[in-house]
Formats: sequence, structure tokens, C-alpha cells
Amino acid sequence: MNHPDEPTQALPTPFADEPSDEATAVLAVEQPAPGPSPLVWIASAVLVLALMAGVAWFAVTTSRQNRENAMRGAAVGYLQAVADGDAAGALAQLAEQPASTTLLTDEVLAKAHEATPITDVQAGELGGTETAPTVGVSYLLGGEPVSTTITLTEQGGSWKVADGTADLTVPERRALTVNGVELTEEVNPVFPGTYTAAPVSDLVALTGEPTAVVSTPAQLESVLDLTVGLSQLGTDTVFGAVKGRFDECLAATESRPANCPFGVDTTGVEVAEGSVKFAQVNDPWAGFAPTLDPETMLATGTFPFEVNATATVSRDGLTTEATAPMKGERTYTVDLTKQPATVTWS
Repeated sequence: MNHPDEPTQALPTPFADEPSDEATAVLAVEQPAPGPSPLVWIASAVLVLALMAGVAWFAVTTSRQNRENAMRGAAVGYLQAVADGDAAGALAQLAEQPASTTLLTDEVLAKAHEATPITDVQAGELGGTETAPTVGVSYLLGGEPVSTTITLTEQGGSWKVADGTADLTVPERRALTVNGVELTEEVNPVFPGTYTAAPVSDLVALTGEPTAVVSTPAQLESVLDLTVGLSQLGTDTVFGAVKGRFDECLAATESRPANCPFGVDTTGVEVAEGSVKFAQVNDPWAGFAPTLDPETMLATGTFPFEVNATATVSRDGLTTEATAPMKGERTYTVDLTKQPATVTWS
């Protein structure tokens, strides 16, 4: 019990002006930490969006660059295969295989590039449309600069050349070769290069321009417009065969020598054996002009002749020396596929 005269003592309280250490700790735990400023959140969001946009831009740019590189690579790869004489490699780059590959071989390419090799193949700008893109290319063909475009198409996830061959037309393809190959078709697909026709035999001559230069796959149709005929050696060979056979006929002693353009009718008379003699009257060689069938290699022409035949003949017990003039025109045919050439008459 307190007495009124005794002084009182204040009890300690946690709510005093100077809190105790324990109270301070409690307050520190219970008070929330201040949050980030709204500006910080906005800046962070902008940074994330910028990073995402950068990643997307890089991905799109890289994808486009890869696409363009693949397209250029397809165009250059095709032309480089042609330049290397690798026909199979060039054909593998085509979206569609040509119907005829007669002139699309390594051997043909080798001859094509003997005169005009393809070098320094370069790819340039891309163009065309989304469905039919093109690649500008340049190269040297026999040292001469060539620029063109290669059209591409996407096939199976890779780029292929849409039309990598030009057409070479050879209307007269008999008795000749092109870059060493005999042709079966009038129109033949070809790679860029030089194509030269040559006769199959030295008995044959080609009239016209025998060489065509195909500069680009996009080149319009090239034509080897040639005429096939006998060479001077061929004409001389035919002349020798015909004249040789005719001379043999003139030397015959029978009235109807075999395989000759003339003969004597001996109906009603008896001809003394070995008495027949033939003598040439005209000169049949002045207009000698045989023509050639390139497919069969048969040379033909007309042969005018005037020949007198004399013989010892007997009739009704009378014997006399008789002369019979013969005149006419015959067709000769010389087979140049045989050695020596053979002659027949009609």
C-alpha cells in the first residue's frame, strides 16, 4: 500500500520515447520495404521488347540471308557444273529433266568448251517474283563477258534451276555429227557452249554455218541450218566408180555385158563369140553431177551415152560385120558405204 507522502516511481513501458532494441527489431520486421518506381517497370518492359525485336530482326535477317545465299548457290552451282564439264552435276540442278539428253553429256560438253570455255562464274542481284525468283549471273564464255538471269523454283526444300537448257535445232541431221554425236531429233536441249557440226565421212561436205554459240540457257532457239552433199573427194569417188565401171562395159566382148548401161539385141542372128566390140561416141562426163542421199549414203545421177557396137553376125547362112549404134540415158547409183564403191544402173 502506498502512502501519500512517499514518492512514486514510473514503470518502464515499451511506448517510451526511446524504444528498446527488441522493439526496434519488431518494428523493422513489420514495416514493408518500399517497392520499385513505376518508371523502373516501364524501362524494364521497353528493354525486354527491344531485345525481343532485336532477336526477331536477327532471325528474319538471317533467314532471308540464308535464302538468298541458297538461291545464288543454286545458280552458280549449275553454271559451275557446266563449266567443269560435269553434265550429270548440271542435270541434277535442274527442276525438270530434259526429254532428250543426246547433247547433254560430258563428252559433248568437253568439245563445247574446247573453243569457248566457261570461266569466272559470279552471282549478282536477285529479282523476279516470289514464285519465280531470278538470280543475275555473269561469266566469261571463251573470254567474252556474258550476263543473264537464272530462274529458280523451290523443290523439296532446295532451289532448282527452272530452265537451264536452250534448244539447238538441226533440220538436216543426216550424215553429220554435232560435237561428235549423231542426232536422232531435230530439236535438242543444250547447255551453254559452242556446238559444231561435222560430216560423218570425208566423202561428205556441209554447206552453211556449221557452228552455233549458245551463250545462255535463256537464249532463243539456235539453228544449225546446213545442207549435206558430196565433198570434192566424194564426187571424185563417184566419178571414178561410174567411169571405171563404164570402161569395163566398153571392154566387154559379149553382146549384153552384165551390169552395164547398154547391150545389143541379137534376136534372129548368131553372134560370133568374142567378136563384139563397143566404142564410145560422145563425152558423157562433161555434165557429171551426182547427188547424195545423206541417210543411205547413196549417190545418184543420170548418164547419157552414145556407143557403137560392132560384131560378126550370121543369119540364114550369111556372115557379116555389123554395126549397131546405141544411144540413151541411164541412172547410176553408187553405194558409198562399200569399199570400193559399187555401181548399179537403172
